[in-house]
Amino acid sequence: MPDSIKKKKVNVISPRSGCPMRTLDASKLRNYFNLNNYEVIDTVEGADYTIFVTCAVTKAALEDSLSVIDGIKKISGELIVMGCLPGTNEKELKMIFSGETIMTKNINDIDEYFSDFRIKFHQVPESHLYDLELYNTFAEINDIKPHFSLLRKYGFSKLFIRQIIRQQDIQRYIRKNIGFNYSDKCYLVICSGCVNNCAYCNIKRAIGKIKSKTIKSLVKEYSTLLDHGYRNFHFIAEDLCSYGFDINSSIDQLLLALSVVDKKHIVRWSLHGLNPKWLVKNQDKIIPFIKSKKIVEVTVAVESGSDRIIELMNRKYKIMDLKNTLKSYRKINPGFRINALFFAGFPTETDEDFNKTLDFLKEMRFEDVTLKGYSELETLPSAKILPKITEETIQKRILIAEALLRKLKTPYIR
Repeated sequence: MPDSIKKKKVNVISPRSGCPMRTLDASKLRNYFNLNNYEVIDTVEGADYTIFVTCAVTKAALEDSLSVIDGIKKISGELIVMGCLPGTNEKELKMIFSGETIMTKNINDIDEYFSDFRIKFHQVPESHLYDLELYNTFAEINDIKPHFSLLRKYGFSKLFIRQIIRQQDIQRYIRKNIGFNYSDKCYLVICSGCVNNCAYCNIKRAIGKIKSKTIKSLVKEYSTLLDHGYRNFHFIAEDLCSYGFDINSSIDQLLLALSVVDKKHIVRWSLHGLNPKWLVKNQDKIIPFIKSKKIVEVTVAVESGSDRIIELMNRKYKIMDLKNTLKSYRKINPGFRINALFFAGFPTETDEDFNKTLDFLKEMRFEDVTLKGYSELETLPSAKILPKITEETIQKRILIAEALLRKLKTPYIR
């Protein structure tokens, strides 16, 4: 084939942090290039363009992204750095890279670099599927265990009863969906951006203000996925609970609209990254969906079990209120899955504060826990909070929490 008509080659790299939103962005970018007659390859070598979708949510993710960039730029082909890093840590990025960058909130600007493309980025269908093996805190549909195996693991306890109820619900769901794609997790992004101002988070600079998809567009997207046989839906966003703030709507209004569409089907919904403040304030609004066993799982960004630390983080809720809300959901559906995110070592965190987190873990017995150590980003408000917790103490606290979670038989990731 003559060089003049050879396909251009592009390699799109997903963030290694496992960030769901940026991973879906990378998937959509691959589709964008495929639809415009580029050859998408799996290696940097041989690529005319390399698109790296970065993550900078923690110091570790930031350093990993910078390391990858430093390695890629030495290889032939043009590198374009996308994702959150160009918006959160521009100074550090410019120290090692002087090429083209596009931050997440400006993702459509990719068209400016490929102006001859017939299909523009906003015209590319949304991506809904990808592999989350390493960072999966969601329920596995096919994870059905014999009752005696559960009894041996949990004994005659509330946890045992919870597991039995959950498995009965899953088996009913499978029976009702024979012939459909009931097991694959289908990810539905409902908005982008954030309205909160957490003291430790720098991602808002990169993702911008909240931008919600309209209910009409999401109903259409959801209907298409139902027509394709999907039944296991995971709602995600950087700030899920702020859906609708910009269009005079709300997430509960969206869920009601989607329920009209799927009323002839048995579906499962998981809500990822719920803000405790919203849950406490609006706890009654999702109760009907929990009662009907449509919402079967939530992942809540708890962060700490100490009200004092929560206040320093600029997250406006009380632990007791959140605890009561989550317990009310379990009372409605004992098989309801509650996953949680925590981190240890926020500035000024005392042993007493940390013990409150341990107490919360003991009392709630979450289904899955993501546990991180606090990492300092000097441009954020939390950097000004003193005294700091040493890295040695942070790691010690994480090990203590992990030991507790193992004792509780609670799966966790770091």
